[in-house]
Amino acid sequence: MRRLVSVVLLLVFIISLLTACWDAREIDEWSYVYIIGVDKGVGNALRFTFQLPSLKHEGAGAGGQLGATSQYTTSIDAPTMYAGVNIAESFTSRRLNYMHTKYIVISEDLAREGVERFINSMVRSRQIRRIAHIIIVKGKASKFVEEFKPLLTSAISKAQEGFMDMHLDTGLFINTSYQDFFRDLKTTYRMPAAPLAAFNDFSNYRTSGNPPEEFKSEGDYYAGELPRSGGNKFEFFGTALFNGDKMVGELNGDESRALLMLRGEFNRGSISIADPKDKELRITIDTKAQKKPDIKIDFHEGKPVVNVKIFLEGDIQNLQSLTEYESLEFKPVLEEVFEVYIKGIIDKTIDKCKNLNVDVFGFGEKAVMHFLTIQEWEEYNWLSRFKDAEVNTEVEFAIRRTGTLLKTNPTRYSEGEKK
Repeated sequence: MRRLVSVVLLLVFIISLLTACWDAREIDEWSYVYIIGVDKGVGNALRFTFQLPSLKHEGAGAGGQLGATSQYTTSIDAPTMYAGVNIAESFTSRRLNYMHTKYIVISEDLAREGVERFINSMVRSRQIRRIAHIIIVKGKASKFVEEFKPLLTSAISKAQEGFMDMHLDTGLFINTSYQDFFRDLKTTYRMPAAPLAAFNDFSNYRTSGNPPEEFKSEGDYYAGELPRSGGNKFEFFGTALFNGDKMVGELNGDESRALLMLRGEFNRGSISIADPKDKELRITIDTKAQKKPDIKIDFHEGKPVVNVKIFLEGDIQNLQSLTEYESLEFKPVLEEVFEVYIKGIIDKTIDKCKNLNVDVFGFGEKAVMHFLTIQEWEEYNWLSRFKDAEVNTEVEFAIRRTGTLLKTNPTRYSEGEKK
């Protein structure tokens, strides 16, 4: 009986310990980091910039409602991020928490030197979420973090997701999570890539002069070069290419679309081409992926031969000419011209990546199927042999819809019809 009572008392004591919350922290004891920026340091190895909410309301608005919560940034030179967090906590009244960090922003000059020394260390943290977005920024990451104040909303986290979701509608940049980037650093199948961001000084926006005589697409720009005025100072455009942990090149908007198509990640985008009947006029097609690309790889005397077929479909969005491209006569002409145009961009993108010897397409995931053992695959060293691969591409495109017009009618003039 005594033994039973002792066991019961022991269990009650243990259960009482399990229900305690002595090590818990209230939400108002934390300060949640929105963005982490990483630059080359001056006072130490690295410079970390944190964007934090001030949690301080800026007065009352109409109807007695409190104003929006503001943000502030702080930059710290430190040997590691966690050392930087400790330094930051020496002059803040709350502990820093990065469970809700959505952007890890890395400066281009640091990316070109190598990112492995801090990417590897951050993966060990329980607070760093693997779905955080990796972004390479031209210029200083600290400036990007300081200037990240979206114009259309005061909800920073909502804006962060909104910017990255735009790649699904445009295809002009890719979306890379921390998990994807870290995986591609370590795998033998592909190389890492990440979206590019830059500040636009609006110098390419001209108020006078004539447009270029040759066709220039909406994606034929690099980050920071868009001919625009107003809006957010920063823009997401193009893709950074990595060989291992070092950035070695970049893709423009058109080439980023080609990369997404080859990886089977392209969703849709409005793609413009020159009118095949009148080179001064433009046609825009709302282009979508019909299905995943068909990728087949063979080896001829040890040399890889890659055959890729891309499947696209689209709706006519804009016709500037009076050519009846909706008709059975001219619709195949437009489809063929569009196929040739997309194939040209894809081939150009592949050649650029082969010259840099970076397989960011993931062709290695198909090539590995030809090897019986992991040892054979690793000895072949696909990542070093990609530059020698022969890559053949084919594009299949079909126009599905012509918008709200079924037929292009001629314009009427007093002199007669204009066709």
